[in-house]
Amino acid sequence: MKRIFSILLLFISIIFINCKNHTSIDSYIKELATKGNFNGNVLVVLNGEKVYENSFGFSDGSKTVKLNKEFRFDLGSVYKEFPAVSIMQLQEKGLVNLEDKINVYLKDLPSWASTISIKNLLQYTSGLPEVEWDKYFKIDERITNEKIKEDLLNIKELEFKPGTDYLYTNHSPMLLSQIVEKITNQTFKEYVTQNLFTPFSLKDAIIHPQAPYLDKSLMAIPFNDDYEEDSYKVTISGAIFSLTADDLYNWIENLHSYKIINQESIKFLSEEADFFGNIQSPLGSVEWAKNRIIEHSHHGSAGNYECIVRRFNNDKDVLTIIVQTNQKHENVGDISDEIKNILKFN
Repeated sequence: MKRIFSILLLFISIIFINCKNHTSIDSYIKELATKGNFNGNVLVVLNGEKVYENSFGFSDGSKTVKLNKEFRFDLGSVYKEFPAVSIMQLQEKGLVNLEDKINVYLKDLPSWASTISIKNLLQYTSGLPEVEWDKYFKIDERITNEKIKEDLLNIKELEFKPGTDYLYTNHSPMLLSQIVEKITNQTFKEYVTQNLFTPFSLKDAIIHPQAPYLDKSLMAIPFNDDYEEDSYKVTISGAIFSLTADDLYNWIENLHSYKIINQESIKFLSEEADFFGNIQSPLGSVEWAKNRIIEHSHHGSAGNYECIVRRFNNDKDVLTIIVQTNQKHENVGDISDEIKNILKFN
């Protein structure tokens, strides 16, 4: 009887703590939303249990439909995990070597392609320049696969010799996606759906062919402080990823459980180029201790979309925080920090 009473007391105390934490997080986010500093979705999971999940604000600039947890948000740079993980799946199957030069797979690129390895693409050390988004956005012109390819073909010299410096460029994941297509004889969308979305329960994940979207159902549409919706025009295959918070949680949990790729592959994708500055790995920022990931953080933005995915593991507890917004205030990192503080997670 005494043992049963102790267990019951522990159970009640856990419920009380969870309720208190939920209330504290909710009060904090509500205050931000009331002041116009947050419009989006938040998911907090501790040891596999949702301790907080809520939505704030509107799904688009018309302010007619409230957000809920079923809405998808674009990932921005967080999407770059998917081409990288796809490459590692193929590497584990012996279908690609990370030291291969990219001209082995992409035959129609200029001669510099024979100096860039797949590893260079993964670590942003290829010497390729940034994609010239603004060149097209400033004249309200649609960016397409063909225009990006034309820009690539017009590159006479790389920014630096591959492997000697770091430059964060969207050309890297786009070329990785094309290499996946060449190896598998599938579109990148088909490969990701069959090998990443479906088997790992990313049930609502979508890869859009273009923005603005052809299908806006359950899509959070980005808008600014004046509720003017983003108007940039993009038609790029395999790069516009839209996921719910639940999808992102399933992704990061399966990734950290080594169910998608093995530990060795995760370690490789965690490696940052060995240069000073704001350096990212293909997974964003990943910190290891004693053969265990203690923190994985990845931030992304695109127009007025902004999101952050963070997972902490202190060897006793695992905390995952996902913050998504379709009205960027450049505060999703601060929000995740405050949630972590509220939970007193060290």
